[in-house]
Amino acid sequence: LVKTSDAELVPDNTYIEAATLAAYYSKAQNSSKVPVDYTPVKNVKKPNGAKPGMVIYDNYNTTYVSL
Repeated sequence: LVKTSDAELVPDNTYIEAATLAAYYSKAQNSSKVPVDYTPVKNVKKPNGAKPGMVIYDNYNTTYVSL
């Protein structure tokens, strides 16, 4: 998570660093290029009755990072 008061002010480098950390600690850490989705928290929702950690999201962007 990148905590900010205004998403427009976050430098692109911050998104890349956060995506690299997310990819490193994921199951895909042994892949050469890992796709990472990102979106503001207002676009993330937990379905009723879903298991812990399960969410759905929309209006997202994807970045590909190399590890």
